[in-house]
Amino acid sequence: MISNAFKTNSRPSSSHAVKGFLFLLVSVLFWGSSAPLAKQLIVTRFDTLIVAQTRTTLTFLLLAVFFSFQNKKIFKIDMHDLWKFCVMGVVGIAATNYTYYFTAKESSVATAILVQYTAPVWVVLFAVFISKEETFDLLTLLSLVLAFLGCYLAVTGGSLKTISLRGWATITGPMSALTYAYQILATKQLLKKYPIWTFLVYAFGFSALFWFCINPPWRIVAHHYSTSDWGILWLFAIISILIPQTAFAFGLRLLKASTAGIIGVLEPIIAIIAAYLLLGEMLSDLQLIGAVIVVASVGLLQVHPLIMQKVMKVE
Repeated sequence: MISNAFKTNSRPSSSHAVKGFLFLLVSVLFWGSSAPLAKQLIVTRFDTLIVAQTRTTLTFLLLAVFFSFQNKKIFKIDMHDLWKFCVMGVVGIAATNYTYYFTAKESSVATAILVQYTAPVWVVLFAVFISKEETFDLLTLLSLVLAFLGCYLAVTGGSLKTISLRGWATITGPMSALTYAYQILATKQLLKKYPIWTFLVYAFGFSALFWFCINPPWRIVAHHYSTSDWGILWLFAIISILIPQTAFAFGLRLLKASTAGIIGVLEPIIAIIAAYLLLGEMLSDLQLIGAVIVVASVGLLQVHPLIMQKVMKVE
């Protein structure tokens, strides 16, 4: 028998589940495919800080200007919640990006990805045992294990030699997982009270403010970026964070936080395939097997409600 903490809970309707999955699929497609593009930009054109800073700052400016003319009600929030948006912007977005990039630089991209994508584990543990907003069952556990196993094979090719936390990365690596888990959980909570666009404007706004404190505007101006440089940065901001973060928020509103976290493991799979197609990076048989396992884990989540309905009818 499964304990009460592991009994399945009420789930979203099938139509909401499908819509939520499609939104999350869009987000991981854009996040994953933009990863090799970010690598290319950092290697050939910009430093890491500029790429991380401008993707959120430019997105905030775009949203702020648009809604200033279209719908100013978007900016209305309860002032008691201002600190929540501040923590989301600084910890959930800025810190997640920075710790991930720093870990990748100090150790390896494989290490950074694998460590960060332990986040679904923390999401599940928090949602089930601390906030008690979700319950858990064996099929979800199986999906979680398969997702992590598949991610490991896809990212490392089955070799432990590619995993190496050293120096400050021993701190930033686990931090990237915890801050990403926080992003998922806090986003879910804030979306219960506020429209998606309000959430995005304030989250990106506080992230931009944080980055301006770290790297003031006059330092950016001193780089004398060309018009084409700014065009690339604007385009990258739209495809790497505006579109996927918006789709992620829409999907998370329709699904459980734990489900969204597991589906998010598709992102490194998309990144690996995109790197293979766009940059010509090698893709081993074990990596392909890992990708199939991750897809299978996500597929299990999609048929999960149907399976549980049949089980409940039998009981």
